[in-house]
Amino acid sequence: MSKRDPQLFVIPPPAARAEERPDAELMLLASAGATEAFEVLVRRHLAGVQRFATRYLGDPTAGAEVAQEALLKVWHTRREFRPVRPFSVYLFTLVRNLCRNRYRDSQRQRQRLGLEGGGAAAHSPLEALLEAERYRRMMAALQELPPKLKEAVLLRFDQGLGYPEIARILGAPMSTVRSRVFLGIRQLRARTQEDGE
Repeated sequence: MSKRDPQLFVIPPPAARAEERPDAELMLLASAGATEAFEVLVRRHLAGVQRFATRYLGDPTAGAEVAQEALLKVWHTRREFRPVRPFSVYLFTLVRNLCRNRYRDSQRQRQRLGLEGGGAAAHSPLEALLEAERYRRMMAALQELPPKLKEAVLLRFDQGLGYPEIARILGAPMSTVRSRVFLGIRQLRARTQEDGE
């Protein structure tokens, strides 16, 4: 009788649950047709994408539409995905481009129609009212920022991305990204202080 080689009976570790897999792996699984992998990606990123788009455009409905359009594009182009950069960079680059297009189109339409911006709804308790007013001023100031500053500020503070990721999303050097974030914050401070006086 021969001894059995213990290496022949090594059981491979169980496959990680989809929720535990990294984004790139989920995207590769989705490209092979695993819809449950894509569903995990959607659950993982939908809120952040929608929040970014809503704040970029200043409109929750438009933000939701852009988020849906972006994720639909990711699904339709899933077989073309190559994990040469993080999935979040890929996704937010797409969302940023869709927001820019939507913003540009809405600006053209507003110019044609001669429309101006609207206001925010009021709340009854005093603290809620003051907080809503601060938020309204900040969102109004954010909408007045030039698009390059706005997207850098949103990616940094709304999405919590690091400068290297933002640089890849924006296709700009990291020093430029740092400068845009700094200038964006400075302009937001100046605009919100002017409005508060």
